[in-house]
Amino acid sequence: MAATKNSARVFIAVDPVQDYEESLTIFGVYGSLASAQAAVRQLRARPGGFYRYSPQRLTEVQEWSGDELRTTWTFHPASGWKREG
Repeated sequence: MAATKNSARVFIAVDPVQDYEESLTIFGVYGSLASAQAAVRQLRARPGGFYRYSPQRLTEVQEWSGDELRTTWTFHPASGWKREG
């Protein structure tokens, strides 16, 4: 079903699949891009916390409207945020 102007718009912070043995991990669902990106920064900065993976891993914020993926922002420690799509 296509998204409409009344569809929910959310930003999902995820640890995307980066190896064939992994599955996607959802860190949280947020109402704005700014809050999702702030949460990703906090998760990555917390030593030994929920973000327990290598600091070189990619992290994403995905914008969803209804059941359609609209935009993805990817964070890499060396280059920062990059918008895709």
